[in-house]
Amino acid sequence: MSDFDEDLFDGFDEDQGDELVAEDWPTVATPVPVWVLLSGCSPRAFKMYAFLAEHINVNLRDPRKRIACPKQKAIAAILGLKDDRKVARYRKELEALGAIRVEKYRYAGGMRQGYKYFVRYNPPVGYDGDMVLKQFYAGHPEFRSAAKWEGRTEAAKKTAAIPAQGSGSAGEGAAPKPPAPKPSRRGAGGEVALPPDVLKVLGAFRPELRAAMRETAHTDAPKTLVTAVTKALKGRTAEQLVDRVLRRWTTHGYEAKFEAGQLERPVGAAVAMLRHGECPDAGCEDGTVLESGEACVLCIERGKNYKADHAAARKSAKEAAAADARRAARAMVCPSCEQDRGTDGTVCPECVTGMERDVAEAAEKAARDIARMATVPEEWSDARARVLAEAAAAREDARQAGADQLGELLAAQLAARAAAREAHRVRLAALGGDEEVPPPAPDPVPQSAPPTPARPEPVKCSGARWDGSPCGRLTEAADGLCGVCRGAQNVKHEDDLATVH
Repeated sequence: MSDFDEDLFDGFDEDQGDELVAEDWPTVATPVPVWVLLSGCSPRAFKMYAFLAEHINVNLRDPRKRIACPKQKAIAAILGLKDDRKVARYRKELEALGAIRVEKYRYAGGMRQGYKYFVRYNPPVGYDGDMVLKQFYAGHPEFRSAAKWEGRTEAAKKTAAIPAQGSGSAGEGAAPKPPAPKPSRRGAGGEVALPPDVLKVLGAFRPELRAAMRETAHTDAPKTLVTAVTKALKGRTAEQLVDRVLRRWTTHGYEAKFEAGQLERPVGAAVAMLRHGECPDAGCEDGTVLESGEACVLCIERGKNYKADHAAARKSAKEAAAADARRAARAMVCPSCEQDRGTDGTVCPECVTGMERDVAEAAEKAARDIARMATVPEEWSDARARVLAEAAAAREDARQAGADQLGELLAAQLAARAAAREAHRVRLAALGGDEEVPPPAPDPVPQSAPPTPARPEPVKCSGARWDGSPCGRLTEAADGLCGVCRGAQNVKHEDDLATVH
């Protein structure tokens, strides 16, 4: 039983929404006639017709009763469309086929618009498509082996002998003659009679390719290839297409693929050989203008662009490969000395030893500076241990921050050097280096004495820091040295005396 056997359409007025009207009535209890199935309409258009026709079919008990048309959103849901506005495409397809007829009307005082769908069960006047499956298989001999007919009833063979209602010119009970098959498409015995130009192009394909098509598609003239030939003949003559397929069989590499056993889809290869090239000029035939016989300028430019793009792509790929090789090579060397010492990218033992030795030397230097002080500050009582502790703390902080082995070693090295400089600065400060030599106090100036001459302008210190860089401090001393550099000279003098003794 159909889902629409229930009386779901009560309560509608004549001025509500879209309306569905039966254009004529089927003679058998089937919602979708065979001629619609064989008409070649799209699957969604066929599904829309079946959906509308089923609403008519379940209401045959009372033809006078108004049939509520399903909403466009319901049709979209049946067709699997998210946007119900796309239903119009398949409605127009069914209208062009003659399966339905749509009329607009106004309701609600002319404020709203509705549609009346007139659903046709029998083919319209002038329909020349297939009516029954036998005609379909007659037009597709490649499927004939699959069609096994056991006979049909006389009623099924006379599908077209139904009155075409609403035609206007014919009478109410007049039965139009069944549409005659196309003379150009069908010959005696139901065989397909193709046009001479199509046959000429089909015969131009190499015998080995045609044999391969017969093995895979059971015919050397499948419908897909015939359609491609017919379409190509709209822009080229049969002779030009013959030259095209013969030329492309070799130049496009199909012959080599066939000989190597790599031509898996013979029909697809045949269709591809018929297509127009990539040039936007319709008069271009594989790089040659047909009217003038000269080389196509657009193809020349396209070739230049292709070569330039190909060269750029090759250059980019080459540079990327070189960069990858460099990264791979760097990954194998020591990140500190950048030498391949067999450490697989880790810091080599020589660099580790050198950095640890640098930390130890900084600790020893700080210990020597503090040992020469007369009064040692409490925080520098063990200068060596303090420098080593600061280096270890810096290394641990770097490790927790995610640094690698080299980062940890560098952090420890920098911390040890900074601590050694701080110890040296403390020693210089203890020697009085931070105090400038005070100028002599001036004598009392009598009232009649001349004015005191102005103090000399400060100049930059001529001394050097402990690392050899210029001092740069300002001083007013007569010797041109600041207090820090003067203290450093005194320390050096003491060291020299100790060395002599």
